[in-house]
Order: sequence, then structure tokens, then C-alpha cells
Amino acid sequence: MHSAHAPAEWMSESVNGGAKAFKTDVALGDGSLAHVRPVRPDDLGLLLEFARSLSPETFGLRFTDSPTMEQAAKRLLSAPDQFALLAAREGKVIGHAVCRLIPGGKADSAVVVADAYQGKGLGTILLGQLAEAAVAAGISVLESDVPLESVAMIRVLRRWGFPTVLRSEPGFVHITFPASLLPEAMLRFESRETMAAAAAMEKFFSPQGIAVIGASRQRGSISGELFHNILDGGFQGPVYPVNPSAKVVQSVAAYHSVLDCPGPVDLAFVVVPAPGVVPVARECAEKGVGALVVISAGFAESGEAGARLQKELVEICREAGMRLIGPNCMGIVNTDPKVSLNAQFSPFKPIPGKIGFLSQSGALGIAIIDHASRLGLGMSTFVSVGNKADISGNDLIQYWEDDDNTDLILLYLESFGNPRKFARIARRVA
Repeated sequence: MHSAHAPAEWMSESVNGGAKAFKTDVALGDGSLAHVRPVRPDDLGLLLEFARSLSPETFGLRFTDSPTMEQAAKRLLSAPDQFALLAAREGKVIGHAVCRLIPGGKADSAVVVADAYQGKGLGTILLGQLAEAAVAAGISVLESDVPLESVAMIRVLRRWGFPTVLRSEPGFVHITFPASLLPEAMLRFESRETMAAAAAMEKFFSPQGIAVIGASRQRGSISGELFHNILDGGFQGPVYPVNPSAKVVQSVAAYHSVLDCPGPVDLAFVVVPAPGVVPVARECAEKGVGALVVISAGFAESGEAGARLQKELVEICREAGMRLIGPNCMGIVNTDPKVSLNAQFSPFKPIPGKIGFLSQSGALGIAIIDHASRLGLGMSTFVSVGNKADISGNDLIQYWEDDDNTDLILLYLESFGNPRKFARIARRVA
């Protein structure tokens, strides 16, 4: 533990030295992604743009002394006695959090979230990261001065299990709370994480509109069979084939780009050669697609060049907040008659049932679907995760945990991205 006379550089020594621990992608309440990282000295321009984007009400609650935009942005940068984080999406700051050393082994904290992202759990995530940073630096108590006009932070702290001590001052409320999370708070953070995972999977399992990018006119090809299976399965929504070389795909009018699709596209299946996937992902981000299933191979499973391509794909999805299944996968299925989504390229169609099935191997997935159907064992949902660049077994288990259509979870995994988290979630669900 640091003493009350800890050096001014306590944050940089104890926290920024391990800054990678605070550089992470987080799932918001709607299932979309945001990127959180420590603030850097060259972030002044981004922070100035962020300050200017805040509504007068939000700006006034964060900066009670009404500084200029330039002064506010400079305050959002890290000083030697501070640790500051920002959350970003599409190259723009959407949230900021900072804690500053004060006498007595304590730290003063402040969080501000862009108006468009308030209510999505981002403030809670940033607050939790601040608490973790403070504990890592030996700080046991966080404090914050909240204007009387804002009781939101007090509600957040109490709702998430932080025991708070309040003291009224002229024009504001002084809040004191421990940096370390109580068991109640940890349970609530886990619950929030579960809700975010479920929201993410809803983007895949209950889309309102679908695009198949690379849809082929030829049956027998992977993209041709995938598109045919979606149509034949009776998906309860519009399906847009995207093929720049064809006006019609399997009797359905085709589009040159996903940007040309006339309606919203919640979910896009990408079945183009690997070098073309990144440009397609950029177009999907521009279209506002919420979820991608990349069937295409040629990524991390193929060597260093493929790994670099996969990293670029993930970065595009992260920046846009899109979620990703794959790449190098065979697709997904939801047998719920309200959705009827059979979006995989094998000739075997799962029958409806109560099994949620994840397979990291496409070949094994096909074999089990076929064998289960022969035995009369039905599936609620099926996901081939492929390279697991984003969506993983942890996300799916948390989705199936509260899914009324799923009574049994079946997993075939060849690797664990986060074994400790998997063990914790699996133990709880089992």
C-alpha cells in the first residue's frame, strides 16, 4: 500500500506502467463495443472535439466553473498525479474518467459520458476501471464532488454496490466510497456483463434485415448454398444478396454494395475472398450494420499475413461497435419460428429443439447437426465461431444462460481465450 505521502508519479509508476491492463474492448448495455485505453499526451485534439460535443447540461455538470472548451480539454489530459481513461468509437471519444491523488492516501474521481451514450453502462464501466486503477496504486478511497443538479452518479454507485458516504456542501454533494469492489458490486458487474453478452447475441439471432455479401448465383458454392439455405429456411425478414457482378441472385434482385441495400441491415454475412473482407467491413460500418458473420477463410489460421488481416478486421469492427463471429466459420442458426434463420452452408438443417450448440470446428459442426437430427435431437441455436476473433464461448454461454428456448448447452472448443473467465461463467451456469 502507498502511504499518504505517495509520490506524485504514483499513477504513472503503479498503473501506467501496466497500461495494457486498461487497454481493452468493453461491451455496452446494447451489446455494441467501445474501446477503453489510458489517455495519451497527443489526445488533446480528440478531447477538445469531445468537450465540444457535450450538451450544455452535460458540460456544466462536469465543469462547474465554466471553463473554455480549450481549458476543459486540457483538464481531461493526464497530469503526473492523475490517471485518466477514455472510451472511443469510430475515432471519437465517447467517455472519459479520471482520478487524481489527494492527501490522505485518497483519490478524487470524475466521469463524463457523451450524451448519445448515456444509459448504456459506459459510465459504470469507466468507474469500475478507475476503482481497479486506484487499488493497483494502493489507494483505498475515492471521492467525488457532484453538483446538486445531478444525482445520477449517486444512484449508479448505490445500485452497483458501492457503499457511499454523502456530505452536503454549498452547491454540491461530496461523495466518498471505497475503491475496492464489495462482493455485491462484483455480482452486479457480472450481471451487467451477462446482459451485454445477451444483447450482443440478439444482434445475430434476431436480425430485422440480412445482407449476404458475395452471394453467388451458383448452387454448390459456399456462398450459393448459404444464401439458398437462408431463403429456403423461411427467414422472417428481408434478405439482400450483394454481388457487384450480378443483377439477380437465385431469383432475388441483387445489389452492387451493402450501401445500396434499400432497408436497414442488422446482420451481414461476408463470403468474399479474404483480401476483400476488410473493404466490405468498412462499408458495413458505414451502413450501420450491427453484426458480421465472416465465413471467409484466409485469416489467423493461415499464417502471419492472415493474422495481420484479421487484426485489421477486428479493429474496424471495434471502431464501429460492430460484433463479429468468425472469420473462417460456417455460419449460424436460430430455429425459433419467429426468426427461422438457417444461415450456414451445409445441406443439413437442424430441427427445432432445446440444445444450444457452439462448434469451433466447421466439419464437426456439420457432423453433429446431421447426427443430432437423425436422433431426433433438436437445437435452439447453433454458432460456428471459427477463429473466435470477437464473439466467443463466454458470450454464448451467457446468452444461453437466460434463453428460454435453451435447456442444454453443447460446446466443442479447441482453445480458450480467457480460461479463468470461462471457468467462472461455466461454473455459475452449470
